[in-house]
Amino acid sequence: MFRIGDFSRLARVTIKTLHHYDDAGLLQPSHVDRQSGYRYYDASQLQTLHRILLLRDLGFSLEQIHELLHADAESLAATLATRQHELAESIAADQARLRRLEALRMALDQRSPANQPPVLLRDAPAIEVYSVRERVPHFGVPMQRLFEAAESAVAAEHARSPASPFTIFHDADYREQDVDVEICIPVKHSVAKLGTHVLPRCEASASVTYHGPYEQTPLAYSQLLVWMNLSGMRLAGPLREIYHRYGADQIGYSLPAAVLAKSSTDFVTELQAPVVSI
Repeated sequence: MFRIGDFSRLARVTIKTLHHYDDAGLLQPSHVDRQSGYRYYDASQLQTLHRILLLRDLGFSLEQIHELLHADAESLAATLATRQHELAESIAADQARLRRLEALRMALDQRSPANQPPVLLRDAPAIEVYSVRERVPHFGVPMQRLFEAAESAVAAEHARSPASPFTIFHDADYREQDVDVEICIPVKHSVAKLGTHVLPRCEASASVTYHGPYEQTPLAYSQLLVWMNLSGMRLAGPLREIYHRYGADQIGYSLPAAVLAKSSTDFVTELQAPVVSI
């Protein structure tokens, strides 16, 4: 057996921590001298200590660790799987925050009049498209899958136009879940099999184009809002997001190299808002 000081040095854990685990009922000394009060630990307890330290590092509370030390293999595996899922979600959330932070930094760097993308009032001509309209659970992967399927369907008919694809947002308010989107792939001729159709001309659209990741989108929309307020305009229809340079898996189709971006910093996105005078 080892006195607590020796066990502390060999296990690389402070005596205070060992006392704490003893008080919590996690790792009690194998022997306590009645006369001196010295605490002794056995080498076999090192494995338990390492498991406690690992579980603490994974974010489990002392109460949870107490239960896990006495849990059967099946319960332990289920709890660890749940914690793995929680950590993956937390990492994904932090990565999204980092992307938003980078987008904010890029936007601030572009705030000078020389760098800030202008809002333009433009005529959006009629365009024939193959479109798919669905309510998606959220942004991101569900929309990407719609685009991939739509591009593949158009490619199979050899009908792809060189114009940029875009999304129309049909909800009357902003949503992050259950979003009504219409994915539009421009075509160079009608395809009855796909049910292609012509989107009508919009004579007045407020437009702003930004470079960089999609996390800049809220800032670009804010710029449109300020411009419309100063110009005495209001929205007159669904918003559009047009993707001039973007990433794509190209499964079942191919795109010109000029529209493909190697990273999100090379994305080019245009926001269009149909407007009328107030």
